[in-house]
Amino acid sequence: MKKYFLFLFSVIILFSLSSCTKATSKTQTLKKGEGNSEKVEKIPCKCFGKLHRGVNIVEKETPDNELLPSEKERKKIAEKQDKYGLMYSSKVVTDRDKSMLIPPEHIKKFVGKDIIIAKEAPEIDFAIVPERPFFFSAPVVKSKSKIPNTTGPWSNWSQANYYSKTGKFYSSVGDHGKYNAHIYIVEYDPALKKVKVSTNINRILGRKKTQFAEGKIHGWLNFYPPGSPKLWFCTYWAKYPEPDEEDYATGYKGGHIMYYNVETGDVADFGVPLERASWPYHRVDTKRGILYAVGMFSEFLAWDINKQKVKWAGYLPAGMKWWVRAILIDDKTGMVYTTNMDPSDPQKHFIKYDPYKNRFYKLKCHPPKNVKPVKRGEAGTYNHMRAQTAKRGPNGLFYGVTITGELFTFDPDKEEVTYLGVNWPGTERYTTSMARSPKGRYVYYLPGAHGHAYLDGAPVMQYDTKTGKKKVLAFLHPYYYNKYGYIIGGTFSIKLDDKGENLFVMWNGVFDTLEHRKSLDRPDAFGQNSVMLIRIPASERVE
Repeated sequence: MKKYFLFLFSVIILFSLSSCTKATSKTQTLKKGEGNSEKVEKIPCKCFGKLHRGVNIVEKETPDNELLPSEKERKKIAEKQDKYGLMYSSKVVTDRDKSMLIPPEHIKKFVGKDIIIAKEAPEIDFAIVPERPFFFSAPVVKSKSKIPNTTGPWSNWSQANYYSKTGKFYSSVGDHGKYNAHIYIVEYDPALKKVKVSTNINRILGRKKTQFAEGKIHGWLNFYPPGSPKLWFCTYWAKYPEPDEEDYATGYKGGHIMYYNVETGDVADFGVPLERASWPYHRVDTKRGILYAVGMFSEFLAWDINKQKVKWAGYLPAGMKWWVRAILIDDKTGMVYTTNMDPSDPQKHFIKYDPYKNRFYKLKCHPPKNVKPVKRGEAGTYNHMRAQTAKRGPNGLFYGVTITGELFTFDPDKEEVTYLGVNWPGTERYTTSMARSPKGRYVYYLPGAHGHAYLDGAPVMQYDTKTGKKKVLAFLHPYYYNKYGYIIGGTFSIKLDDKGENLFVMWNGVFDTLEHRKSLDRPDAFGQNSVMLIRIPASERVE
């Protein structure tokens, strides 16, 4: 044990020192075929970082003669299903229809008992994200291991955000690429009804097609400092459980810390804080300026943005292991929470990190036990917290949900968890994103996150914290399939505007036939991402 802590201490010191190394301030020009020229400047700060200005690289579609046979077939089906020509145009369409209030046959038995349905249908904007290329060629580098280097599908895994100054929403998409990979920040402007993407983040990092790259952003997108246009995020590999030695040999070091300026399009790169770690979950304490991230193997990172210095980088003490899909931050106290992934703790107790003491504590409370059969997660036992509201509500509580759909509240002051019942009566309960109304009465969430939302009608849920009622604001499937040929898969990314009137959603979904999709070994609906803005009727959100 003593050796372990000495090793961990040395790791922390090492990366604390390395985080203050000087960055180059020379101008770099990309070689022909690698993109447009750009200027790379040293960020005016005490430590390190590279600021990329004026980067505007437009990616092209893959020529048909270079597509994989499977991609040619996928393209053929998608173009046939795209009844209104939305995929290549990114045209925004707006709908409002009473049929969105009709539940699927197998859900009708729950109406009036487990759920209620809104009386007024919402008005909804819908558009396909211009993620290029939509379809893929063979990998530029063939894998030497059992883990292939194939690309796809396009997908979203990050939490969304809202920029109050302009009224625009932001999320991200990635193509699961390993080489010649693509990651984009996505912007939706409700006023102009326009969706656009940033330059490919891997291009900005200067990665060549023959260098291993990252295909995802997998955590929260946070503006810091509050009110600034700097949207912080980390990058994440798409080769599991991790890249092969041949991939590292191409110069790949690990996941980067970065921000995207939503006003200028500039991108800042703060490098790799922990080599050979990549970040499937991350989040910023926007009150204290600390970026938290957890790696594929539960490496925990606490990085002070203002000092650009590592507070902690490594594993937790024995008996504790940070869950790789949850970081709950109490902005009142600065304490940070997750559930315990260590095998010695089957109840998955909450873990608390105290950034002032730089210490971890296992709490007595734990998530509710699963009481209803599930498709995802472990039935009849304890499952990890998967989503939670961003801040405490007026009652001082966080609202959360487990992998298996158990709703609960978490009281950080008392360190208590209270069970609230199952979030959805159907089988597709997996929920990964939650949003709370400005006055705190309502919590919004969309179950069926991992590609299966359409199987239960793709419901948009509103939980009333005052009455405990669960209300469906709309069933989005089969409406968007019947009209536009699009199967709604699920979302990891929702965000309310400041007034609580509009709910933004970044969907995973696909232009495909239901027959073909359900015939696959994995009927998850991924392939073409879409943005949606749901205008919640005033009568359905009275606080």
